[in-house]
Amino acid sequence: MNKRDDRRKRVRLTVLAEPGSIRAYTADLSTHGLFLVTTKVFKPGTRVRLVVRTREGENALGVGVVRWSKRVPPSLIRTAKGGMGIEFTWISPELKVLIEQEV
Repeated sequence: MNKRDDRRKRVRLTVLAEPGSIRAYTADLSTHGLFLVTTKVFKPGTRVRLVVRTREGENALGVGVVRWSKRVPPSLIRTAKGGMGIEFTWISPELKVLIEQEV
């Protein structure tokens, strides 16, 4: 994934990430992936199933791989950039539409 060619948009959506049922939110979104803000992170290379909640309250599904992660203490999550960069490997038609609308 080349960051320079990838348009990212600051978007805040609720996400459930599996394994582990981690509830988090997005900080940005692109056609290739997203940044997930969370204090609980997976190791790079971990395959992740994502359930993204749309603004209309529907669920959009995706699968991705953690490309990088940074753990920060819960008390610093609002000031430090902690979470995971996830690259999509598969997205549902609903998630594709959501990305097209937001980006």
